[in-house]
Amino acid sequence: MNITRTELIKICDRFLDDKISKDEMIHFATSVMFDDEDKYECEDEIVEEILSQWDNVNTQFKINKTSIQFLRNQLLKID
Repeated sequence: MNITRTELIKICDRFLDDKISKDEMIHFATSVMFDDEDKYECEDEIVEEILSQWDNVNTQFKINKTSIQFLRNQLLKID
């Protein structure tokens, strides 16, 4: 599965709509970052960096509606 910027925007939307939790976002990021079976592939370095931040215990506290809305807007500009 190729994780794209568009896919991350959809994840951000689901979080902002309270359809997924912060813990679910972290779990997804961890699954992608530590995929031993190569099921996941990041579209580019931006996607990989975002998932890395979501997976990092030192930055997970920054996951909130404000930061995710900002990130979503940035992804739309890049896309």
